[in-house]
Formats: sequence, structure tokens, C-alpha cells
Amino acid sequence: MENPKLPPILVNKAGSVYYVYTYKNVWDRELKRSKRGESKKIGKILGGQKDGVICFDESFLQERPEFRSFQVERKGKEYVFTPLNESGTTLTQLQEVKQLHAGATWALDQLVAQSPVGEALKWAFPQRRDYLKILSICYFIILNQDNNISKYETFAEVTRLPWGAPLAPSSISRVFRKIRNQQIETYFSVFRDELLEQQEKYGDKNEITLALDSTSGSNYVINNLLNLERHRYEDEDNLPLINLLALTEYESGIAFFYRAYDGKVPAAKTVSQVISENAGLSLKNVVFVSDKGYSDAKNINDCLRNKLGFLFNVQCAMPDSFAQELIDGEKENLRDLNRMDWLTKVFQITKEINWTFESDLVEGQVTSKKTKESTILYWHIYFNRQFAENARQGLIERIDRVREKIYNGEELDENELTLLEDVFEKHEEGDMISYTISNEKVDQKLRYKGYQMLVSDKISDARKAW
Repeated sequence: MENPKLPPILVNKAGSVYYVYTYKNVWDRELKRSKRGESKKIGKILGGQKDGVICFDESFLQERPEFRSFQVERKGKEYVFTPLNESGTTLTQLQEVKQLHAGATWALDQLVAQSPVGEALKWAFPQRRDYLKILSICYFIILNQDNNISKYETFAEVTRLPWGAPLAPSSISRVFRKIRNQQIETYFSVFRDELLEQQEKYGDKNEITLALDSTSGSNYVINNLLNLERHRYEDEDNLPLINLLALTEYESGIAFFYRAYDGKVPAAKTVSQVISENAGLSLKNVVFVSDKGYSDAKNINDCLRNKLGFLFNVQCAMPDSFAQELIDGEKENLRDLNRMDWLTKVFQITKEINWTFESDLVEGQVTSKKTKESTILYWHIYFNRQFAENARQGLIERIDRVREKIYNGEELDENELTLLEDVFEKHEEGDMISYTISNEKVDQKLRYKGYQMLVSDKISDARKAW
């Protein structure tokens, strides 16, 4: 392979770094001779010395892509070219690989090889072998407690990585800036297809369990990419908000799907949007597992209608809810020692309830017996006596602090004022104001502490659901 021709080069030191510049000579009419014109930075020398391997800037590599296939090293006034292989390493580096830390990255290589991640990355980011760069950066983030990206170069010098060539922080930023939504969709699409293919290959007929969660946050990073209205936080930050929803494959912990939604959309409704996209996701033989906040009737009905399995954590604190009705009906049974599971150490009962839903929801359609379908849902009710006792003890301690402050004439904070209103009775006699604890209000506040409820269309065993 013929070496590319270097442009005229200067090396100048700034701080502790030697930067590499190129320049063009211009004709000086007054002196009637050529002189050095304006210079342009094209990279830096790694290692902090004047001699060493040049890390070229991405802008230079875009203009002169032939330099991507070579390592260029400055030795005195000479520049040594060494061809790079597909992984961005030289033959010398391959011979010295035994001197690099490789145990942890070898283990990660095996995990990647056994999962669809590597193949999905390769399909989504084939240009300039970006998939190897992304994988190497991921290794760095996983293996370093302090994963400040400025420390990547030092890490890469002593660690065997999928991409062996150096990556400056600016190069890493460019790798991520180039990522487009279509590439992300390609990655997740290939990942899902590969996962389903693996399942079929090994004859695994179990459902794929997907952990589902979402979070709201400020979207200042992609403020210019999404057309979001601005909302105010309580601290008056005027920043746009998003809901980020993710599905994670339970066995591997690897992200299966994610989507950003407008911050005005409640978390529970984002699930409906994911379900409505099911045709594009090709989700088959899966079970959604989620924390509280997603178990409303609409999400349950949407899952049933789209034949998506689910295991939802149910809100038990909602006053006069169906969950509280079930708990009230089983309170005595949930204190029977025969109901305590020896493995989970909690009391548990499963209620099979016939659930009716619209099997084929059409806008404007009049509901009738013909449009409805029914199925059995498993409502698993749990009672943890220790949690209930801890909640009672904690409440009593908070009540005592309020009483002590009232006795000493001290000002109550916001939380204490709320507790004063929730569980105390106020008495006024002339100019005198006094407070007594309402045992009824305390009992009501503790009524559903220690209880948990899970609902599923698939999982009938309470222990397995837990």
C-alpha cells in the first residue's frame, strides 16, 4: 500500500500539548520571495512529546480520508507510516497486545458475541467502522468508575479494545454527533430480530421479559431537535421537558427499545404509545414488567387488545380504588401464617378476576356485548408485616417531633405542617390553641402500608410474579 503524501507540517507546543499544523507558502511581492502563509491545525502528537504518533483531527481526515488507513509517527524530522488493519491497530501493536490489559474487555467481548449487540451495532454504524469505536467507548464507560471522556486516551493506551487506534475527546464527540434517529431505529430493529432468532434457534418457548420504565427530565441537550413546548419546574427553570421510556431485556439488562415523548404526556400514557407502535416493533411473545404508575385500566386493555403480556405493579394508595377494595376483602386472610410464603417471607394471595375489555376498539363504535371480550387476570396481593411495622414506627416518631416542637414553641417545617393537618385535631378555646392526635386519622394513614399488588394476564403464580 502506497503511503499518502503529507502536506507541509509545523509542530508547535501549547501548554503541555504539541499540536500539528499545515500551511501554504505565499509570494511576498516586496521581498520578492515566498514566505509561510496562514497555518491550520490538523491534529496533535500523543504522549506530550514532540515525537510520537499523530492523532489527526476529524476535519483533516474528512479532507484526506486516505490517512485513516495509516498510523503516522513523527521521529525527529521524519514521519513514519504504518498501515492499520480493520480494527485500527498496527502489526506492532498486535505483537505487543500481551502487554495490554485484556481480561475485562475479553469478558465483555464474550458477552457481546453471545448477545445481538455486536451484530446490531455493525448493521447500524458500518461507516468508517464506527461500530468498533462505539463499542470501545462503551467498554471504557463500563469499566471506569470515573468515566470522564477526557480520560479515554490514557485508558486506550493500556487496554485492548475493539478499536485500537487513539480517539481524542473531540473525535468521540464527533462519533456521537453523527448518530441519526434512523441508525438508532436500525440498531433496535436488528437487536430485536436477532434476539427472537436466538430464542427460536435454542427452542426457548418462554416469553421474553421486558422491564419497562420512564422518567421525565429537562431536554436542554436536544432542545433544537425536538419541537417541545416549555414547561416550568418548581425551581422556575424554564426548560423543555421530555418523558424517556425504555424497555430493557430482563435476562441481559440490555436496552430493547427506547423513545422520547413530549414532557406533557403523562408517564402512564407513554406505555399506550409504545403499544400502539407494536406493529412496527414486532413485539411477540413478550411480557412487560413495570413499576407503579402504568397499571391503569387503559394500559391493561391496550395490552390485552394487542396480545402483549404484562406484569404491572399496582398503586395501592389510590383512595377508593379497585386495589384497595381487593385488599380490604383479604386483610384477615393476609394475616394467616399459612399464607406466608417461606421464600419471599411475605403473606400472599392470588385472586382470579374475570376482566372485560373491548377486543377491537374502533373510534365512534357503540359498546355492546358483541364488541366485548373477557379474560382472567391474576391479581397477586402481598402483605409485608415488617414494612407495615416500620411505617407505623416512622409515623409515630414524626408525630412525636411535631408534638415536641409545639410544646417548645418552635416553628414547624413544611412536611411537619402537612403531618399536623393530616393526623392532628385542632382545638381552640378563646386565645388558646391545642392539638390532639386523631387515632382514626393515624389508622387511615397506615391502613395500606406494607401491602403490594401485582396484576398479570400471564403469571398466575404469586411467588413467580414477586
